[in-house]
Parts: sequence; C-alpha cells; structure tokens
Amino acid sequence: MKRLRNNRGFTFIELLMVIIVLGILAQMAFTFALDLQTRSSDIMAISDGRNLITAVRDNFVSLENVVYAHNPGDGPEIGTVDTGANPRPPVFTLSPGVRAKITADSESPGTPQDGYFNARLYHIKGTDDSVNPSGKREFLFVADEEFNVYSLPTF
Repeated sequence: MKRLRNNRGFTFIELLMVIIVLGILAQMAFTFALDLQTRSSDIMAISDGRNLITAVRDNFVSLENVVYAHNPGDGPEIGTVDTGANPRPPVFTLSPGVRAKITADSESPGTPQDGYFNARLYHIKGTDDSVNPSGKREFLFVADEEFNVYSLPTF
C-alpha cells in the first residue's frame, strides 16, 4: 500500500511512449501537409490551363493573329508576338511556378474555324512523374476549332 501512495509521476517508459506516439502523429501531419501542397500546385496548373484555353478561344473568335509557341524557360508571358513576329501585349500570364510547353503549330491564323492550340502545363512543385520530360505531372490542354474539340483535364 505504501508503494502506491508514493507514486508521484510518470516512469521513463511511459514518457518515452508518449514521445514516440507524438512523433508518429507529427510525421503523419507533415506528410499530409506536403501532399496538400503538391496537390494545390497541380490544381494551380490546371486552373491556369483552363484560363489560358478561355483566352485562346476568345482570340480565335476575334480572329487575332497570335503565335502561342512557348517553352518552359520562356517566362510566364504567353502570346507576346503575332504571326508577323510583331510584339503585342501578352495573351496570358502564368501563375508563379507554373510552366507551359506549347507546340509551335499552336497559333491563331486569323481565319475562321481554323485555330489550333496544344499545351502541356505543370507546376515546378507539383506531383513527381518520371514519365514526362519535365519530371512533373503534366496536364494536356487542346483547342481545335476545325473539329470543335476542347480538351480540359480534371483533377
């Protein structure tokens, strides 16, 4: 009986178990937070792609001559020249961290129902994917006026 009355604190093993459980919970929370950041980066790339397709469709309708060809290292501004290589205000500006690869045949030729656009967007902090040259998960966006095809990925 006397031994039970003198028990004033926790044993070393009990404290060690609490620290281990807290460490496991902290690791789970950290992994979850990183996953959320990666997913939000992917969603930012999808959002930029959808907004870019809207801008491209507007330019197709207004028959503006715009060259959309763009490489990931070209900066955030897209459509800064027309088909005559004259400078123009950018059609769209990408969000920070979002990169775009737009093929050279993507342009708005200035003739009705003849526009074509093909872009792959990704975020530098997005989901890793070793299959793609960027090393990140890429999202394909296509606008083809001739066949009335508009491809917008979802997450």
